[in-house]
Amino acid sequence: MLIKKNHIFPKIYQASAQSFHLAPAGLVIAQFLCGLLMWAGTVQAQPMMADLKPILDTKSQSIYMYQSSIKNLPPDWKKVWVLTNFYQDPSQAALTILSTRRNILFDCRKNRFSTLALIKYGQVNALGKPVLQTDSGFDLKEREIPEGSAMEIIKGLVCS
Repeated sequence: MLIKKNHIFPKIYQASAQSFHLAPAGLVIAQFLCGLLMWAGTVQAQPMMADLKPILDTKSQSIYMYQSSIKNLPPDWKKVWVLTNFYQDPSQAALTILSTRRNILFDCRKNRFSTLALIKYGQVNALGKPVLQTDSGFDLKEREIPEGSAMEIIKGLVCS
């Protein structure tokens, strides 16, 4: 009986020693996986950022166009996604919306546009989850493109 107890004790000791050695290895694996996910997120975001064409950059906002999002629609309509980043003015109240993405439909022949979707984000470059909004941003009402505006620049690039 005494021999049997001594025989069991080393197995229990070995099991606890093995689990002790696995914990740091598990931590290393978890750190590696976290690093891999962060790297993958950075690599995934780089093509998205490379796809952006700068349109306008001011102290209060930057406007970009996603070049790969341009779609031709009949008869002379074009659809494009536009990113707007808003910059915080230190003298103003804190902004809750730091960026928006808009899906804009241009009527190239009539020089008019409509907003198909508007998505608001709490982080710049439309990163993170969208901010909860009650409206869809869908505004099919055609508007005249203001002369000298960022919309006119985008329309010139999209409809050319």
